[in-house]
Amino acid sequence: MADGGLVLSRLSAGYGETTVLEDIDLALAPGETLAVLGRNGVGKTTLLATIMGHTQLHRGTLRFAGQDVSRLAPQRRARLGLGWVPQERDIFPSLTVEENLTVAPRPGRWSLERVYALFPQLADRRRNMGNQLSGGEQQMLSVGRALMGNPRVLLLDEPLEGLAPVIVDTLLVALRALRTDEGLGLVLVEQHARLALEFAPRAVVLQRGRLVHDGPSAALLDAPARLAELLAIGEAAP
Repeated sequence: MADGGLVLSRLSAGYGETTVLEDIDLALAPGETLAVLGRNGVGKTTLLATIMGHTQLHRGTLRFAGQDVSRLAPQRRARLGLGWVPQERDIFPSLTVEENLTVAPRPGRWSLERVYALFPQLADRRRNMGNQLSGGEQQMLSVGRALMGNPRVLLLDEPLEGLAPVIVDTLLVALRALRTDEGLGLVLVEQHARLALEFAPRAVVLQRGRLVHDGPSAALLDAPARLAELLAIGEAAP
């Protein structure tokens, strides 16, 4: 895999002694967009958390940007170019929008001005505290803060969950711009399967902590019965 790629090899991970992911083989080329699908509890969030270094690696390896990062701390992975947008957003409620964005910037193309250009609503609310924002604005802030770390790959854990359709559309426009104009790698965990498949050219499906499908999104869009089967089979992972 070329420099900037992400490769998981025979990877098993979880929390403490509990294994959630088993024997994951997955490769993401530089600039590629991937949708991660599956029922609740099958390990989608754990997959992103493992890539970021927030779980217990039981076996296997994870390579990124030409390096073995299997044992690196999350902060060091972030410095190499992994960005994280958690499902909980994790913005600082008592800091302003601008303070949230500048809490941990890294040198690169992304600056306050570029984030504000991507999300004009944040520019308008730059002096507001995090707890004074709507859910959609908080999600924009979470994405913007991750971009301030100037990542090569952005991991997004259900960024569209619970948002009004107009905000979903706004975020999707921004994510398409990141993919098309910036060449940023994107890994999108999303419950709305059709929306995710229409956004990402490639999709994987998890069942009980294992990858059971990896292929073009168009193939699943054209086979709704197969998609329903993949998303319905299997019990939830721990």
